[in-house]
Amino acid sequence: MWQVAVNAFVYVRHFRLTHQCRQKMGRYPNVAVPVSFEEKFLWRKIFDRNPLFQQISDKLLAKRFAASRLPNVSIPRTLWVGVDFNDIPEELLKGPAVLKSNHASGQFYFLRGQAVDRDKLKAMTDNWLARPYGQGNGEWAYRDIDRKIFIEELVTGVNGEPLEDYNVYVMNGIVQHTQCLRQSHGPNPTNTRYDRDGSRFEAQYSPTFVYEATDPPAQYREIVRMAERLGAGFDHIRCDFYLCGSVIYFCEITVYSVAGFPYAEGRLRRVWETSWDIRHSWFLTTPQSGWRGIYAKYLRSKFDEDRNQSPA
Repeated sequence: MWQVAVNAFVYVRHFRLTHQCRQKMGRYPNVAVPVSFEEKFLWRKIFDRNPLFQQISDKLLAKRFAASRLPNVSIPRTLWVGVDFNDIPEELLKGPAVLKSNHASGQFYFLRGQAVDRDKLKAMTDNWLARPYGQGNGEWAYRDIDRKIFIEELVTGVNGEPLEDYNVYVMNGIVQHTQCLRQSHGPNPTNTRYDRDGSRFEAQYSPTFVYEATDPPAQYREIVRMAERLGAGFDHIRCDFYLCGSVIYFCEITVYSVAGFPYAEGRLRRVWETSWDIRHSWFLTTPQSGWRGIYAKYLRSKFDEDRNQSPA
């Protein structure tokens, strides 16, 4: 009864989100008792209102959060913060630096010493600040962030070469897989996915990155350790780092990876879906009131029952 009732409620109340998920999955999602990671991300958007999600989705506050859990991690310096592009000192626009918003994904502009069109950049940053990010995809954690723009130091390799980006997926405090991105903003971007011990997954589809069969770096074990400390207490979180030579830099934390619609197949999908246990989520570990409390009790018992019935 609860499964039918909750799904009916979600389909009516969040029709656009469920229709969007249906288009991605090829079927209606079972949001009431989610199994696939698409369903779990949708469930998180609708039910799991962990107060920490908003804090770690703010790129400026996430730096403080990372520093509190990883006192020795390197973090790119914040050079300026404000709400009006015209207040940015001229010397900072000469770079090298990165102009970013704190409340969104994909809002950045590299300042590499080139001449800048101040009017164009002001229009761009005003557009960034005009509205909350991610509401079309149900990414509520971005909604109430105090929107700002900031300039951050540009971290590059010793000879100016681009860094390697590590997207580390942590579930229930344990790293399940990592995506290494190389030349993310260059002409020939590549990626490789590893499991916790550094073994490679098979090539995964990507519209942007070409698969590269490369072994993890010597610092991979330390990246895993840092991610697990940073992701402790969350049922699922993505912790991003840069590798600059031998130095590991914190980048950001992501609550809704690829807006909740990442692509995975084969062993990667199986590992992802079986490892993400939403019984450890804020919603199911924090007392809920009213019908939410009744639903939470039902969902916990349903997951426990299903797990007990699974073959060893």
